[in-house]
Amino acid sequence: PIKYLRVNLLEAIRMGLPRQEALKTITINPAQVLGVENRVGSLEPQKDADLVIFNGDPLDFESEIIATMIDGKVIYGEI
Repeated sequence: PIKYLRVNLLEAIRMGLPRQEALKTITINPAQVLGVENRVGSLEPQKDADLVIFNGDPLDFESEIIATMIDGKVIYGEI
């Protein structure tokens, strides 16, 4: 289930997946598989940018989500 995505990602890193590749598995790689990498999957000018903002390294299990933005609007937390 999607609610365990971060836990599974951190476990893959613990088992040896490089951190940069781990981030790609939940960002640009799925966008490429779906053929939408020109719109989403990485932060670049002219792309849609839904963001999750952490209070530390997003790949550190102790970091917490402090805000989420969709379509440029904060829908969770404060910035």
